Amino acid sequence: MPRSSFTRRRCQVSVALLSAALLSVATPLQASLVWNAQASDYGYLWQYSIPPSLGAEACGPTSTTNAFTFLQNTQGGRIGNQLTGNNYSDWLNAAEKLANDYMLTGGSGSLHPGTFPGNLATGMQQYAQHWHEQNPDRAKIQFNGVSFGDKRYDPEHPEKGSFPDWVKLLPDKGPTIEQLHGMLAGGAGVVMKMSQQDESSHMVTLAGMDWNDNNGDGIMDQGEATLSIIDPLDPSSNFENLNQGDPYGLDQLYPQKAALTTLDVWQTLAPNPEHPETLIPVLAIDYWQYQGSHQPSAGEPYGPYNPAQYGNIISPNGPYFVDAAFGMRAVPEPTSVLLWSTLFLGVSLTRRRRA
Repeated sequence: MPRSSFTRRRCQVSVALLSAALLSVATPLQASLVWNAQASDYGYLWQYSIPPSLGAEACGPTSTTNAFTFLQNTQGGRIGNQLTGNNYSDWLNAAEKLANDYMLTGGSGSLHPGTFPGNLATGMQQYAQHWHEQNPDRAKIQFNGVSFGDKRYDPEHPEKGSFPDWVKLLPDKGPTIEQLHGMLAGGAGVVMKMSQQDESSHMVTLAGMDWNDNNGDGIMDQGEATLSIIDPLDPSSNFENLNQGDPYGLDQLYPQKAALTTLDVWQTLAPNPEHPETLIPVLAIDYWQYQGSHQPSAGEPYGPYNPAQYGNIISPNGPYFVDAAFGMRAVPEPTSVLLWSTLFLGVSLTRRRRA
């Protein structure tokens, strides 16, 4: 029987009415948001398994594949196991299809390397739609998301694609911790995009969070909160390097199981990317990111994976800032609609009086 991630996770959620009552209290309030991650629920496709030069830029389709695999593992009774397939080789094929046929991912050295968030969101939706056309007896995949910006389509940059209607645009802030929690609490697989001031970016699969407002100021200060992710640069702590048989990728490394990476996260103000003279509230990210298996020289293979090759991404370009998140889940059964509505529309922040 497929595992149910919903029943075993610890989730602190309140509906809007209860939150409003608590917020009316004048005494200091302490907040917490917790969603326990289960690494075993997720895919562990490594983006460097995709052949160069696409693999070096394939964090978006790779993270999407790992999130779709989460749906198979937790909601497989309703969507089956053909969304990404049964094994690592199937996942690799799914990611390459997402990158080439749906998300318009550019490889290293191309005019537009990587995946624009508009193309990412549109591509994951189209992929799921085409999958459902081939599997009409399965539940449909439903999407929701948030992204910094005020343009659904930019005619000056048509290569960026267009955001679908289900993406909520945030013109003067980045995604909030409450929005991220709401996606996880709704049973969604979540792809999160984060960028630095120099416009370099990375996409990961969000799996969990832990924020405890230790000083009771209602602000997520540095050192109070973490996010748990499946990082396509480092999705598994268990690799087996085989010398025989067909490799899963050009690196000839066989990841064995998913592993979580922990990110420090806090609320801060940062220059608006579109109007640097103004500051906007954002979530800042700091973590030790895998730096191995970079794009090789011509004719040379990747890697291999080296556990010693990590570096703190906060230097020299500053921390990452969360600027988009896209959630996917099976359309709920009729008996679950009320519960899903409560999770998505309710306020995901539980507050209690500080003792």
